[in-house]
Amino acid sequence: MAEKRVFEIAKQHGLSSKEVVTRLKEAGLDASNAASVVDADAAEKALSNGGAASPSPKSAPSKRAQRAAEEKAQVDAEKAAAKAQAAEEKAAAKVQAAADKEAAKALADEEKEAVKAQAAADKQTAKLQAAADKEAAKLQAAAAKEAEKAKAEEETVLVAQARADAQAEADANAAAAKAEEETAQAAKAQAAAQAASEATATAAAPTTPTAKPADGVAPAADGPEAAKPPADPDKPAPGKGPRIISRPERPTRASKGESSPGGGAGKRRVVIDSQAARRGPGGPGGPGGPGGGPMRRPTRRRGRRRREVLEEVAAPIAEDAHTRTDVARIRSGSTVKDVAEYLGVGTPDVIKKLMSLGEMATLTQSLPDEAIQVLADEFDKKIEIVHAADEVEEAVDYGDADEVLQTRPPVVVIMGHVDHGKTSLLDAIRETSVTEGEAGGITQHIGAYQVAIDGYPITFLDTPGHEAFTAMRARGAQVTDIAVIVVAADDGVKPQTKEAVDHAKAAGVPMLVAVNKIDKEGADPTRARTEMTQLGLQPSDWGGDIEFVDVSAKTGDGLADLLETIQVVADLQELKANPDADASGVVIESKLDPGRGPVVTVLIQRGTLEVGDALVAGAHWGKVRAMHDYAGDKVSDAVPGEPVEILGFDGVPDAGESFRVVENDRTARTQAGERAHRLKTEMLARRSGRKVSFEDVFKRAQTGEVKGIQLVLKADVSGSLEAFEDEIAKLPQQEIQANIIHTGVGGITESDVMLASASDAVVLGFNVRPVGDATATAEREGVEIRAYSIIYKALDDLRDAMQGLLEPEEVEDTIGTVEVRQIFRASRLGNIAGSYVTDGVVRRGSKVRLVRDGTVIYDTTIGSLRRVNEDAREVAAGFECGIVLDNFQDVKEGDVLEVYETRHVERELTV
Repeated sequence: MAEKRVFEIAKQHGLSSKEVVTRLKEAGLDASNAASVVDADAAEKALSNGGAASPSPKSAPSKRAQRAAEEKAQVDAEKAAAKAQAAEEKAAAKVQAAADKEAAKALADEEKEAVKAQAAADKQTAKLQAAADKEAAKLQAAAAKEAEKAKAEEETVLVAQARADAQAEADANAAAAKAEEETAQAAKAQAAAQAASEATATAAAPTTPTAKPADGVAPAADGPEAAKPPADPDKPAPGKGPRIISRPERPTRASKGESSPGGGAGKRRVVIDSQAARRGPGGPGGPGGPGGGPMRRPTRRRGRRRREVLEEVAAPIAEDAHTRTDVARIRSGSTVKDVAEYLGVGTPDVIKKLMSLGEMATLTQSLPDEAIQVLADEFDKKIEIVHAADEVEEAVDYGDADEVLQTRPPVVVIMGHVDHGKTSLLDAIRETSVTEGEAGGITQHIGAYQVAIDGYPITFLDTPGHEAFTAMRARGAQVTDIAVIVVAADDGVKPQTKEAVDHAKAAGVPMLVAVNKIDKEGADPTRARTEMTQLGLQPSDWGGDIEFVDVSAKTGDGLADLLETIQVVADLQELKANPDADASGVVIESKLDPGRGPVVTVLIQRGTLEVGDALVAGAHWGKVRAMHDYAGDKVSDAVPGEPVEILGFDGVPDAGESFRVVENDRTARTQAGERAHRLKTEMLARRSGRKVSFEDVFKRAQTGEVKGIQLVLKADVSGSLEAFEDEIAKLPQQEIQANIIHTGVGGITESDVMLASASDAVVLGFNVRPVGDATATAEREGVEIRAYSIIYKALDDLRDAMQGLLEPEEVEDTIGTVEVRQIFRASRLGNIAGSYVTDGVVRRGSKVRLVRDGTVIYDTTIGSLRRVNEDAREVAAGFECGIVLDNFQDVKEGDVLEVYETRHVERELTV
């Protein structure tokens, strides 16, 4: 079966494709357009049945027209097919784009939800971590409180136990005394019964005549009856006679011819000797004695032997004892029990007094100095609170003989203002470069060096000149023998120059002045001498007693004269020390080295320090494991006047602490522990004294005073750390407080960062850097770490940060003055003030203050401002205007309106 397209059939029959499609549809064939395919036979039959006449030659199209029509039909079909295909591709692309867009949107939503979920999870984790930390801190505090409570209860139990033991001992002594008394009474009664029995036996025995004794010889006693007269036969009063606890044997009837001692017949007289038991063996009438009974074993005494009471001779009372008031010295940080002992009152009285003052304290709780002073005032006692830092050990006179003393090197300290050439001068003497290693050319800590000049050793101490290092300059002046004050010839006397002179005078050391930088242009040594005379230093050239030497650290001029002058001053002092003794001296500087641990620079003042010695310095102890001199060489011993670095301390002692060698490690550990315990109690007392009540918090919250910066300070050496703390304490802290929560020597560790994170603090490091995971921890916890190498840059940043926390100050600027000349009343607006601008400018919406007769009546704003029946934004001076005030209608003629504006101005820290 052959098939053809519609346009082929139309071409064959000479018809149009549309006409053929119409006929084929009428015949029931499926033909929709010229490209449709139909059965050729069925199409022929349909066209033949339709009776279509063959076209006439006149109306039949030409072959060219038919070919054009066919080509056109084919092009149309192709276009239609291409269009259909493009439409399909466009629809498919549109569907794909919509699907991609939906997928991207879904992916974005999914990522957004994931980020949101992660953020929520992180937030929840942080919240849980914070809650866990808070709970841990709470549990730790509760545990500490429970431990303290248990300790207090234990002490209470011990006190009660001691009282019970004392009471039991007293009861036992009383019972023993009573038992002893009863034993004595029993023995007395037994002796009486024995005497009665013997008397009965004597009465029953036959009487024998007694020979008359010779002259001068006392007659022998015949028995107890012969020693004393017969007893009264009457019955003694109740309780007065002897107590008989055993009934004596019944006497037998006497034989005929025997008579009683009384000579009466039929009656016997019994004499009881109550003192017979108290006579010693062999005594008259006693056991073993003449006329006595047989020897008897003495009665064993029961109970505890009584202590003999020693007679004490009372010392004579001084005449002023009743009027004199002793001052009790109480250590800072003492506990409630210690304060009670110092004041001489009972511990319950002290606790009751604290409770009446609104303070609950346990027996072992440390009290702040203020509370101790209040208690002393309440009990009418005079006290003096002693701190560990105040108890400076006085110079001990060891009493060394002159033959054991040997000459030691002098200790020379170089002091002066910053950048006056102190380190450069010492550098020129040592012929080394020290200044290049200092940050900013400023000495940050004390350097101890020793220089040998012509075989004559001299120990030099280089102190900082910056104003922040006041304590270090004072420490350098206290441990030295000679003070060299350096003053620049081109700069003259400066504040730190005066301070250095004051430190040297306070230490009582001889001084000499080195006028440095004489080689610079504009140098005037005479001017420097004149300014130094104003400080009380008179040059020897001008008739004074202070040596002045002109030197130049750069060219070396005058250095020989300076060293010669130092030698002369040292020779005049005759500096000597005993090297054959236990070493003692002063800690010059200390630091925490990451590889070697605590490194301490000490200056030996007496004795010889050797490797292996046990020594104690303040609250730290150690055993010398190694020693290095100023050049870094290892040494085995150090003599007086020599500075050395030692390793072996358990911590970093404070600079300026005295050290001494002790017998062994145990003694050093004990002494250091006692010192550390005292310092800790003082610290606890200070912290407890800084408590803030709810009333104080409320007041500070109202006035905006509860603001501050929490700081964690770390430095390379203890001296720099001390200077850092002193300078921070000098900053104005009336409104913004700089609270130092932790200080330490050494690098910034992870524990420092965690402490700062828990306290919302900033970590400031001076010449130190983060170690270990401290940097990563700080980034994770959001803690800021700032490192500095020059101290005043750190102080400037801290001051700027504190100023940033200050609330801006509101400043009022008067911009215009208006005089009310007439009042207009409007039913809709109220009173309108017809005014004249006398000064400045008035603006709509500005704040205004209404003044009447010099008194401020109301403070409001300008609600409406009109000029010649038109609204105006502002009216300048010399023009009239109408003004309506907000919420105020009682405006009168003659009132003055002061127009002003307010602005906020940044504030600065003020002392």
